[in-house]
Amino acid sequence: VNTWNENVWLAARGGGIGTYWGSVRGIGEPVGLNGKTSGIIPFVRVMDSLTLAISQGSLRRGSAAVYLDVSHPEIEEFLEIRKPSGDFNRKALNLHHGVLLTDAFMEAVRDGAEWDLLSPKDQSKRATVDARALFQKLVETRLATGEPYIVFNDTVNRNMPKHHRDVGLKVSTSNLCSEITLPTGRDQHGMDRTAVCCLSSLNLETWDEWHGEKSFIEDIMRFLDNVLQDYIDRAPDEMARAKYSAMRERSVGMGVMGFHSFLQMKGIGFESPMAKVWNLKMFKHISAKANEASMMLAEERGACPDAEEMGAMERFSCKMAIAPTASISIICGGTSACIEPIPANIYTHKTLSGSFVVKNPYLEKLLQSKSKDSVAVWNSILEKGGSVQHLDFLNQDEKDVYKTSFEIDQRWL
Repeated sequence: VNTWNENVWLAARGGGIGTYWGSVRGIGEPVGLNGKTSGIIPFVRVMDSLTLAISQGSLRRGSAAVYLDVSHPEIEEFLEIRKPSGDFNRKALNLHHGVLLTDAFMEAVRDGAEWDLLSPKDQSKRATVDARALFQKLVETRLATGEPYIVFNDTVNRNMPKHHRDVGLKVSTSNLCSEITLPTGRDQHGMDRTAVCCLSSLNLETWDEWHGEKSFIEDIMRFLDNVLQDYIDRAPDEMARAKYSAMRERSVGMGVMGFHSFLQMKGIGFESPMAKVWNLKMFKHISAKANEASMMLAEERGACPDAEEMGAMERFSCKMAIAPTASISIICGGTSACIEPIPANIYTHKTLSGSFVVKNPYLEKLLQSKSKDSVAVWNSILEKGGSVQHLDFLNQDEKDVYKTSFEIDQRWL
C-alpha cells in the first residue's frame, strides 16, 4: 500500500516510475491456512489503473514500468501483459514492463539447458522450462511490441559504485525506461530507499560546437546538482523514501541524443570502424569530464553522504544515464533519439498535439545536391518503409550512411 501511495504522488508530480514485483508469490502458491495466491498479474493491473487515473498535466498521463525476475513462476504470462490478445483481465496495456536476466540464465540459454522457475517465498521449484525457448519468446515479444525491457542485473550489480557495493546495497529493478540502475529497498542504516535520478541529455549532433568548451559538461553537472537539490528541498513528506535516497546518493543521469544524426552529418555509416571510433571518443570525453565535475563539486559543496562515509570524494554516486529522448529530440530540431539509429528516413510522427511528416534533413540535402529532391522520390522512400536502398542514383557509401534501424546489422549495434 505504501508503494502504491508513493507511486501516485510521484506520478502526479511528473515522475516516471519503475517498480519491482519479483517478491510477490506466483499464482496458485499456498498462502495462510487454506488459501492460494492470485499471483502478480492482479496487483500489476492495480498499478495499471493507477497510471491511468493520474494526470501529469493537460496532455500527459502518469507512466510506470514493472519489472520481474526471469526465474519467477509467472514469467511466461508476464511477458505478454502488453499483448492486446487473450484474457483482457490478465492484461496491463498501459504499463511498460521489463525482465531481469541473470548470468546463470544466459549461460543456460547458451548451453540449451533447462531453467527452474522458483517461488519468491522459499525458493522452491515451481516449474521447469527450456531456457532457450523462454529467451526466444522474450525476444519475439520484444520484436512485436518493443518490450519487455531487458536488464542484466548481475552485470549491473558488479558495476555499481564501489561505495555502494562495499556496504551491500543491491540493484533489483530499474526505472520507467530502464536507463537508471540504482539501489532500492532496505539500506545499511535500516532505511528504505526509492531510487531518484534527475536526467539531462547532451546533443551529439552539435558536438563540434561544444566539445572544446572546458566548462560545458561541468556546467551541466552543476545544473543537475541544482535540480536534485531543489527536489530534496521541496519534495513532500509522501515522497520521504525517494527524498532520503536522493539526499544519500545524489545520483544524476547525463545522457545523449543525436548520435546517428551526427554520423549522417559527417557521412559516416553506422556499420563502420569510424562510427566505433567516434563512439569511443565521445563517451571517453563525456565520462572523464563528468568524473572531474563530480570531484570538483565534492570539494566545493561536499561529497554525497554515501560516498563520504566510505571515504570517497564524489558529489554524485552515479553520473551518466543514456535515456530515450524521443520528445526532447523533437524540441532540439528533430535530431535522432538517444544513441539509436533512425527508424526511417521519412515517417509520420504522431504526438498528443498532432501528427506531422518528418524528413531526414541530411538526406534531403543530399537529394538536393543530386537534383533528386522531388515528391516522387520521397513517395518511393515512404513506400519502402523509409528506406533508400532502392535508389539507383545513390552510391553504396551513401546508401550505407542512410540505412535505417532494421537495415543495420544488429551486431554493429
